[in-house]
Amino acid sequence: MLPPRAPRSQPALSRFDECDGRPTKWRAPRRQSRPRTLNPRGRGASSTYSGHHRRTGMRRLEGKAIIVTGGGSGIGRGACLRIAEEGGLVGVADIRGSLAVAVAAEVTSAGGRAVALTCDVSREDQVEKMVADTLSRFGSLHGLVANAGTAGSGWIHETTLADWQFVLGVNLTGPFLCAKHSLPPMLEAGGGSIVITSSIAGSVIGAGGAAASYAVSKHGVIGLAKQIAVDYGSQGIRANAIQPAAVDETNLGKHAAEDRRSAQTPPAQLPRPKSWLPIRRAGKIKDEYGATIAFLLSDDAGYITGAALAVDGGYLAT
Repeated sequence: MLPPRAPRSQPALSRFDECDGRPTKWRAPRRQSRPRTLNPRGRGASSTYSGHHRRTGMRRLEGKAIIVTGGGSGIGRGACLRIAEEGGLVGVADIRGSLAVAVAAEVTSAGGRAVALTCDVSREDQVEKMVADTLSRFGSLHGLVANAGTAGSGWIHETTLADWQFVLGVNLTGPFLCAKHSLPPMLEAGGGSIVITSSIAGSVIGAGGAAASYAVSKHGVIGLAKQIAVDYGSQGIRANAIQPAAVDETNLGKHAAEDRRSAQTPPAQLPRPKSWLPIRRAGKIKDEYGATIAFLLSDDAGYITGAALAVDGGYLAT
């Protein structure tokens, strides 16, 4: 019978250290005991549940005054509701004053604070008054959601100068004017965050049909967000854009048509759906679009600026 073999020691393998590239000795990992988490009553509970419980009560925007343009419907309404849920003071601005009043009432009935503001963002005097009224109500300004927009339609050779100026006036000049008049009080408050609503059409030509004016305007606001981020970052201002796709808001097309009743071109087209999208549904105005906007406004996004964030169910990835 052969004598039993002595156990072999672990070979001294060498690898390259991830930090500085020097070879190091291989060491077997130590077994670690699983940390025990406790619920408020002191009994074992899963960390997943505990984390979820903490997050559902987040009030990351407590006491921060934020203007939301286009706040009367769609993504703007969702942003107003989510910002209020997280403790923000909301300036609900919309060209359709009755919609702004309705959303402000929705916020206050749920225990939040809001003021309704009627504003055509393509008119500088109205934008200036919108900011002044918000300051009069809340005393300061910490954030801006430049969301108001309108849809465009038509090939370039069919687009009239009036229609071109109308669409860019709302979609590109509007965010510029809102930023221009919001930045001084935000700087006075010590900084803040700006979120501009672009579109998947800000990256993919044709995402909204033949709509040259719309695509150009949505490319432009991404550049505007980047410019603000670079120019004002050292003074505590962050600026980002979001790129939404479909929206679970049935009145969006109706409101776009109302906005364009003086325009000369055919009715607006919304982005064409893709049957092969990874997430085959429209985005939720409050719990997905609104939640993304609230995150970008909050300190949780403190290292994010100059970005264009796709919130599109995978549209731009396909």
